[in-house]
Amino acid sequence: MIILSLHGMTKEQFLLEISKNVSKVKATVLAQLAISDHYTMSDLLSLCYHPQKAIAFRAAWILEFVENKSPDRFIPLLVEFIEQLTHQHNASCQRHFTKILMNYTNRKAKTIRKEAFSQLTTTHKEQVVERVFEWLIKSETPVAVRVNCIEILYNLVPLFPWIKDELNAQITFYLKDGSAAMQSRGKKLLMKLLEAS
Repeated sequence: MIILSLHGMTKEQFLLEISKNVSKVKATVLAQLAISDHYTMSDLLSLCYHPQKAIAFRAAWILEFVENKSPDRFIPLLVEFIEQLTHQHNASCQRHFTKILMNYTNRKAKTIRKEAFSQLTTTHKEQVVERVFEWLIKSETPVAVRVNCIEILYNLVPLFPWIKDELNAQITFYLKDGSAAMQSRGKKLLMKLLEAS
């Protein structure tokens, strides 16, 4: 049984909790804590860059939980989140970060997310494109992250039409010997890109 106080947990106590193995149930409880007014989103984001990869991964997992449950709590962090993407080299964190970015770029995103993303400056949107392309083309990027990157970039084609040709070339390249996940999503998005031509 998990008993965590949702009130008064310090940043240090939170760090101690995610230094241990975190089950899905415990991650949900910690996300509820992070959603409360007693813990700042900025503190949680900083833990996503912790030098210990397991801690950073758990923090990113919890950050994704928070964003899914309470986008209103995450949105004030969106600019900071984007500005720090360049420093995220942990592939496990990139998986959760790309899932968050998919929520904001999805053409069927909830209004609250669409409005938040539309209010970003062009520079911030370009930072998303640049970082996601970088993760997509790195040879060591895991397939799950790569597939998410393809989806994000596809979603951003209406804003940045030049992405279309670059993305088309990348998908075609990865389909040559890609995994089942890459084949499935890659083919669907390639078809959509071709239909939009």
